[in-house]
Amino acid sequence: MTVLYQKSVLDMIKEFRRNWHTLCNSERTTVCGADSMLLALQLSMAEKNKQHSGEFSVSLSDLLLTWKYLLHEKLNLPVENMEMIDHYEDIRKTYDDFLKNSNMLDLIDVYQKCRILTSNCEKNDKISPSQLRDFLSGRQYAVDDEANLCVPTSPTSKHNQDNEKISHTSEQFIDETPKRTYPEVNAREKN
Repeated sequence: MTVLYQKSVLDMIKEFRRNWHTLCNSERTTVCGADSMLLALQLSMAEKNKQHSGEFSVSLSDLLLTWKYLLHEKLNLPVENMEMIDHYEDIRKTYDDFLKNSNMLDLIDVYQKCRILTSNCEKNDKISPSQLRDFLSGRQYAVDDEANLCVPTSPTSKHNQDNEKISHTSEQFIDETPKRTYPEVNAREKN
């Protein structure tokens, strides 16, 4: 399913880029994917933790709990029966300010802006809020259990695995290549 949603998300970003002048202040606005959104949230949470406890860190469990809540809240999906960590409102304000000051929009902001733009068009129904949540969560299949929220994966992790395979193959090739000696070079080195 994520692959199916990927085309819709790419189409949405293309639409946003074509109409940037009506949707945002700058042509140079950066669109954040799930990895960047999660990183911005982590930094925002660490900043708030530093203000409240003096330590610039955040636990993974708190980050994932807040990530899940943020996705639901920003997409106007049901949030009742969901845990919310302390100081969520402060974290959310810090997150929004961070994106604004960095001239960035997350995919949910782009989605909301494109929905306004295409409210009178048939393109409006290309991706639903729950589908965007699933895309941002990295879900590969539909799950009824809301507690099973996956962490987004970086597209570079596959790239790194491919690089490791190539590196290993090239090492094998070098190890298997016969070593040649060149007598005239060796004779010059001895003189």
